[in-house]
Amino acid sequence: MNIPIPLETMPECPPAQLAALPVEQLATLLDEADAQLRRARAIKESLDEAVAHRYGDRAALVRNQNQKPTGIIRFDDGPFVVIADLPKKPEWDQEKLTTIIGQIRESGENPLDYVEVAYRVPESRYNAWPTSIRKFFEPARTLKVGKPTFKLERPAGRGGL
Repeated sequence: MNIPIPLETMPECPPAQLAALPVEQLATLLDEADAQLRRARAIKESLDEAVAHRYGDRAALVRNQNQKPTGIIRFDDGPFVVIADLPKKPEWDQEKLTTIIGQIRESGENPLDYVEVAYRVPESRYNAWPTSIRKFFEPARTLKVGKPTFKLERPAGRGGL
């Protein structure tokens, strides 16, 4: 199918102009954009792996020399400065934290001075509760919605995927 608007100029097109295209052309543009996005992600992943392969050992050596197991380090490669980041990702044992929070509370301290507590209710559980339980939680529940998404799918037998 002939694409009337090249994808390269798409960011400059007003949404109303794109919305006025026939559905077949919108579907073709979406398919092409998805294909380009997948390709760009694959290229970026390959390049990231290549850079990690090239500098991984050197970064580990610099980290070891500087006794800096995590965070940002810098080293030179010719005229370039390589910035290697190894972020911390701590995980906390929730059962142990619950015990510690109780101990802090028992000692007369306010545990909220030391930790953040967040309660979550999975929507699937909420929906499975009986009405008698749900009514207690309803005042604390606000339903927000995300960004709407749309997908154009070709019917089977008409060049569908």
